[in-house]
Amino acid sequence: RVLRGLTLATVLVPLPRIDFDPTEAGVPWRVLTGAGHAFVFATPDGAPAHADPRMLQGTGLGVLAPMLRAQSNAVADHDRMTRSEAYRAPISWTDIADGLAAGRFDALLLPGGHAPGMREYLESPLLQAAVADFFERDRPVAAICHGTVLAARSRVTREGAAGRSVLYGRRSTGL
Repeated sequence: RVLRGLTLATVLVPLPRIDFDPTEAGVPWRVLTGAGHAFVFATPDGAPAHADPRMLQGTGLGVLAPMLRAQSNAVADHDRMTRSEAYRAPISWTDIADGLAAGRFDALLLPGGHAPGMREYLESPLLQAAVADFFERDRPVAAICHGTVLAARSRVTREGAAGRSVLYGRRSTGL
């Protein structure tokens, strides 16, 4: 799509049911939607996801809560994101393959999180296949924090490299 001379992209953002990091989803959403890009969120069952409440409120983080919890501006970004039409109407993970085949997505954003609810996201064969598809199509992929773990677990399927991580031979930075 083109608007006023700017090429816009549709960014796919898969999320787990619960426990994603609100900063790692909300801040990129604000920046990219502000630049005119569209978002499609995807969850395991097509219902809106819920961020890690510890990161939103700081509960259970003890005396380090002020340093570990999401900053107020990131919480505000998350809150605006959760009110967006795209966030409130995600597709299911099983619908991602059809969207890829139809050329619906131009880029992929993989937010992270470190709470137990992230496990289904990090271990999902559906998401790993989708990530591999983005890499094999040479589409932009952004992975933040534990989102990089999902990318690392995603395997190439093309002949000659089958079975290797999509990150094999690439440079990546991480915490």
